[in-house]
Amino acid sequence: MGSVRVLARKYGEENVTLAVKSEIAPLAQREFPAAKVIGIPWQSKRKGHNQAIANIRHCFPTWCQLRGLRVDDAVCLRSCRNYVQTLLFAAPSARRSIAPENMLLRSGAVRRQLAERTLLRFARTEIVPYPLQRDVLPTEISSHRAVVARALGRQPDLEEIMPSFRSTEWRGGKGWLLCPFSSRLSKDYDAARWASALIEVTRSVVPPSILLAGSPDQAERLRMFAEDLRRAGFGHPVAVMPASPLRDFPDVVSDADLVLTVDTAAAHFACALGAPAVIVDSGKNPGTYGPYSINGKQLWLVADRARLGRSRWQESIPPEMVAAAIRRALGS
Repeated sequence: MGSVRVLARKYGEENVTLAVKSEIAPLAQREFPAAKVIGIPWQSKRKGHNQAIANIRHCFPTWCQLRGLRVDDAVCLRSCRNYVQTLLFAAPSARRSIAPENMLLRSGAVRRQLAERTLLRFARTEIVPYPLQRDVLPTEISSHRAVVARALGRQPDLEEIMPSFRSTEWRGGKGWLLCPFSSRLSKDYDAARWASALIEVTRSVVPPSILLAGSPDQAERLRMFAEDLRRAGFGHPVAVMPASPLRDFPDVVSDADLVLTVDTAAAHFACALGAPAVIVDSGKNPGTYGPYSINGKQLWLVADRARLGRSRWQESIPPEMVAAAIRRALGS
């Protein structure tokens, strides 16, 4: 959101059109109320259907809407674009088109490269090289910074480009928030390890409450996770929060005294809000999306996935390490 905010200041927020996935559109409108927001009805992967064909069908009305736009600058921030996403980005008539290097092309897939080059040649897109390695920022944020610099004609400051919320700020006061599930099972830290870490910490620190939160489709998994914590010996009360829309989830994070999570939306919301957080990162994309912290209160524990592999990465982050990080985050 830092990148979008910088662009909105240049053009005037009322002159900005944001095209984002439909589930993100309400949050984008909340953060940028004067902007026009177009929701892209992206279809998630399902067995038995071709996702590309399904998305071409579902996104065709959105493509027509984008095709009717006449803009000064078309700016893409997505560094991993499939065929349909590139097609949507190339749709508006723009005097200038800017996009980061597509990291999916590095796989060498000939058809993907041909489709990307054809579409972006049609849109006369300026390609900004993707950072080869992280510096002080994760490479995704560095990539956004480079793209925005091309649009602005100047390098944005770090403070400008960092993700931040305008519609809310960290308040705390409503206990600990535990968001144990990401979009992929391979990135989750198991309940027994969370329980061991919490048992260790609560020998000296008693949380006012512990709330479990996740997306609407995770309700049953969260209920089972709470039972797993109890079976593992964690004796403090644990409640499952009713699912809230993504638009309202920043308020849930801002109310938490401490956020405990894996590499998921809660981690990035905590960083953007400046909320104290311990983030157990599976190391799936080291240096790409994290770690980062705007005030030193967000502690990332990054697994040694390269050495231990997908199935054993949790061994490199034992519960004692998580417990120590929680104590640091609490300042105790």
